[in-house]
Amino acid sequence: MFKDKDFIYIDYVARIKDTGEIFDTTIEEEAKKANIYDNEKIYKPKLVILGEGAVIKGLEDALYQMNVGEEKEIEIPPEKAYGERDPNKVKTMSLGELRKQGIRPYPNMMLRMSNGSIAVVKSVTGGRVILDYNHPLAGRTLVYRVKVVKVAETELDKVKALIERYFGSSNIDKFGVEVGSDKKDVKITVPKEFYLVEDLQSRIYITARDIITYVLPEANVSFIETYNKSTFS
Repeated sequence: MFKDKDFIYIDYVARIKDTGEIFDTTIEEEAKKANIYDNEKIYKPKLVILGEGAVIKGLEDALYQMNVGEEKEIEIPPEKAYGERDPNKVKTMSLGELRKQGIRPYPNMMLRMSNGSIAVVKSVTGGRVILDYNHPLAGRTLVYRVKVVKVAETELDKVKALIERYFGSSNIDKFGVEVGSDKKDVKITVPKEFYLVEDLQSRIYITARDIITYVLPEANVSFIETYNKSTFS
């Protein structure tokens, strides 16, 4: 049984109950079998920090009741997944307005609107476009086959898990990480290949925020960049 702020890694296969369609998985072989394989995606166990709310409520609620190595099938109703469908979220827009934005809509096309919302094109007829702003899985009961693969136990493991989350699994070994014996200081050495990354400061900020929020609330978190002649050679 787990508690808030536990760092657990899960593998899962997620499907829509009434159709059996698999729409998401962390397992490469399952993705290929379901014809949803994405060669730009890294298939590996997913980090879930309990209480963070980064996965749907029904899945997170079930994970609290599991143990390391346990596998189970979980049925999740719409109210604990992506909500019920709301007919008020189906809107009509003129085809001309979308074309002014350089968009040539077609049925089932997914659009990111100027306000940041996501809509799916339901139909294009007579100069009108029907847009559905409901989540594509709204109103659906979902079934997850999920396994708790491992748990990050120590503060050092948790800090590394957050660095991996925000800087990528292929880069984790390039960072130096030290957690003081009194757990009041965390020092992270940034590899020089990240010095010119455009969003470096944003990544540093959210990593430090999450370390303080979920791992060591009293710690001072330092990211160290060291410059010398070799940096510029």
